[in-house]
Amino acid sequence: YRIYADDLTVRTNHLDDSHGFFTGAALFFYVPGYEQCPLTLTVIPPEPTWQIATTLPLKEQETTTGAATFYAQDFDTLVDSPVEVGIHQTFDFEVAEKSHQFVVWGASNLNGKQLIEDTQKIIETEAALFGGLPYDRYLFLLHLAHQGFGGLEHKNCCVLNYSRFGFREPEKYQRFLQLVAHEFFHLWNVKRIRPKALEIFDYDQENYTPSLWFCEGVTSYYDRVIPHRAGLATAAEFLDLMSQDITRLQTTPGRRVQPLSESSFDAWIKLYRREAHSNNNQISYYLKGELVAFLLDLMIRAQHRNQRCLDQVLQRLWQEFGQPEVGYTEAQLHAIVGAVAGVDVEDFLHLALQTTEELPFDSVLADFGLKLEVKTASVPCLGLTIAENRGQTLVQFVYQDSPAQRVGLEPGDEILALDGFRVGLKLEEQLRYYAPGDTIALTVFHQDALQTHSIRLDPPQPVSYTLVPIADASPEQLALRQGWLGEDLPA
Repeated sequence: YRIYADDLTVRTNHLDDSHGFFTGAALFFYVPGYEQCPLTLTVIPPEPTWQIATTLPLKEQETTTGAATFYAQDFDTLVDSPVEVGIHQTFDFEVAEKSHQFVVWGASNLNGKQLIEDTQKIIETEAALFGGLPYDRYLFLLHLAHQGFGGLEHKNCCVLNYSRFGFREPEKYQRFLQLVAHEFFHLWNVKRIRPKALEIFDYDQENYTPSLWFCEGVTSYYDRVIPHRAGLATAAEFLDLMSQDITRLQTTPGRRVQPLSESSFDAWIKLYRREAHSNNNQISYYLKGELVAFLLDLMIRAQHRNQRCLDQVLQRLWQEFGQPEVGYTEAQLHAIVGAVAGVDVEDFLHLALQTTEELPFDSVLADFGLKLEVKTASVPCLGLTIAENRGQTLVQFVYQDSPAQRVGLEPGDEILALDGFRVGLKLEEQLRYYAPGDTIALTVFHQDALQTHSIRLDPPQPVSYTLVPIADASPEQLALRQGWLGEDLPA
């Protein structure tokens, strides 16, 4: 059979005149009843000079054509072993006497020497957390194109997609290191430590679990933590990233609608099928899960004066479920969190996972001499975002319970005038001349019909949340904070 391969993502297939990439779930037939049968995969490159990269063990290779046959012990292994064929840069290196390789496709401004040095630090830091590396060889497949961002974990490799020119600017390079840390962390958390619903892969139907907040959220938290521990980011940079993530959560109306456990359970039908109102009715289990992990880490640290933390939860899960590859239930996960915390955490977990109540940032942060500094917008709230499209100023998003939503404005409406004057993309700038409670006349095209709405403006809304040290922190607060971050913060 033939496959249309023109989708360069980490989970699909892509073929052009320089490479071919495929992932098993998007390519191979699933044949019921043959899941446990050993399989061979023969790859015939179009040119004998093309290289083949995969974690499947090589069975035999034809030197004249470059064709190679690989072995998979079962269908799960085949599906979990992506293959990259083409003209590549390769970087070989060792960590803890284990073999590692970066296979890089695409021209870029990547500094290979720095990439390897920094990746080694990330691997060493994560290996120290879990007590070693559970493989003989690990492969990083890196695709570099003009745009794109993403990663997908596999048991002994990962696939990364990044912008080809995203390596020279410090902020963009840090984002790439976080991606590496995230996908590498998954070789423990998800590929080996996984929920009961994912213990045995069911290829006939969706696999639902309420635990993706832990699978992805905890991993997202550690992709911030690991570069800091590895000496690749300062404490201030780490806290800045956490501030950005708190801002994203607190400015997403969907946090007041969808509980975190439901976000996890609904992943198949919601998270990757976004529509115009998604931010109003859902929350990402990556994002909120990360911040729940952040608070759990601090709560455990405060209880045990930094002698315990979220690390010990992961270590217990690794020993009891990851190494034997037995799935955990939600109750077993909660029990381990509680045992490490040494206190009853069920009330917090219920609030964080099952309700839409606000997370208790202030009370948890106070133990570490930190607080959230809230910045509000400088203009009254209209409650929408806009963007230009082919010369038109269009509504992109309308916030739930906002003035714009109350009068019926919708995504796709074209903004024409404010109080009779053309406004375009200067809408926010023009709102500076109004005060909360003022009434404006906003003229729009709604489905090609000219409409003018009378809108009463709300007070300015929060736009950012920043973690800052409190001015009069006690010695106990300072000790906790320094024990956590490993360094003090500037005032």
